[in-house]
Amino acid sequence: MKQYTLDGLESVEEEPSDMEPEPDKATESQDIPMADAEEQLTDDDYEYDLVGVLVHAGVAQGGHYYSFIKERSEEAKWYRFDDEDVTLFDPASIEVECFGGKVKKEAK
Repeated sequence: MKQYTLDGLESVEEEPSDMEPEPDKATESQDIPMADAEEQLTDDDYEYDLVGVLVHAGVAQGGHYYSFIKERSEEAKWYRFDDEDVTLFDPASIEVECFGGKVKKEAK
């Protein structure tokens, strides 16, 4: 996944154009069966830092899109981008603002 990160993109930009980008470590070892490779992965291999959310409010035939984006700095503030309005956003509200939350199982 490095080639899709900011560091990976910057390293590709610094390389001469005739060089291939660094191969993904997951594809380097072709001789490991998939089941064995999955057993070697730890929980840390599945952790990602959320940096943005795109939200659609409405129905398939129409609606409105807006997004929440995390600033790439030490402060790491979140902002809501809604057309021409850009405002600070509290990430503690992300479940409510993005129509998410815990799924509740219905009793039958």
